[in-house]
Amino acid sequence: MRQILIMAIFLVQTFAASARSNIEKVFKFVLNNPSTEVLSSSDYNVVCVDSGVSYCKFTEFTVPAKKKELFAQIEKQLLLAKSDAYDVFIKKPGSSSFASKCQYDYGANNEYSVELGSYMSHAYYGLCFKDPADSMRRHAYLAVWFKDSRKYHCYYYHIYGVMPARFKEFKSGVRGALKPINKGSMLRTQTVLDDNGVTTTTYDNDGNVRVFNSRSFSSAMANEVKTDIDFMLMFGNLRAAFLDAIKDADAKTLQTGIVVKIARLCREHSKLLTDNEKQTCTSIIDEMKSTLKKVNPDTFMDGVLQEARIAVAK
Repeated sequence: MRQILIMAIFLVQTFAASARSNIEKVFKFVLNNPSTEVLSSSDYNVVCVDSGVSYCKFTEFTVPAKKKELFAQIEKQLLLAKSDAYDVFIKKPGSSSFASKCQYDYGANNEYSVELGSYMSHAYYGLCFKDPADSMRRHAYLAVWFKDSRKYHCYYYHIYGVMPARFKEFKSGVRGALKPINKGSMLRTQTVLDDNGVTTTTYDNDGNVRVFNSRSFSSAMANEVKTDIDFMLMFGNLRAAFLDAIKDADAKTLQTGIVVKIARLCREHSKLLTDNEKQTCTSIIDEMKSTLKKVNPDTFMDGVLQEARIAVAK
């Protein structure tokens, strides 16, 4: 009987791993399609207090409307995989369930999150799978897409980290195993932003690199903003730079420079955006303001972000 139970557990874990692999494969297939245009991507990684990791891999891309069968393949694979997921969120365009939303946390302290379900015009899929190698952690695959003029716009996330429902248990379990903080274990984070991209490096007090994260910007970042796609590309990269920069409480000059760039972009070019894109940007600014309040409160930066939101909402 015990052998049968062990075999059943092994098969469940195998099917879940296969489901995750198939999701990753279908997105890789779509992203490599010649008609797909990748607008931005990022790869956030951090070491947690138990020496485990948490990450968020993000890709934003568009597909011509005439190639909508690519989304049919994505949707088919997500629906096939949902039976192996322990948590599933699906909300299709036109749903009147305004209260139906779902949040996916990640980060060293689950301080960051991605929320699904805000707009009736969007399709939302969120699937969570337990990590068979770590009972505290899970993989989350999120897909959001909507029709925008003659193309489909998509956001794809692969999030890994401690299950939000078990985070208090996780913190309690590692607290006793941690050594008291001393000068040798203190961390500092340095974020550098230039025309080529943003690089975030976390050092301990001995100068050893603990975490390194580099995000390259498209060459379009340095060009004049002429289209809505140019705007969204620059806005997305500035958002990513901001979320990295606010982890360093002392980097106020860098943080201020980023939010001012965001406000200037919104004031000067938000007229290029469609209504759906404006809704997306206002939602993202709200998330940025909320994260700022939780991680590194600053009245001035919050006010500048509010000015950016007002400019976009006009």
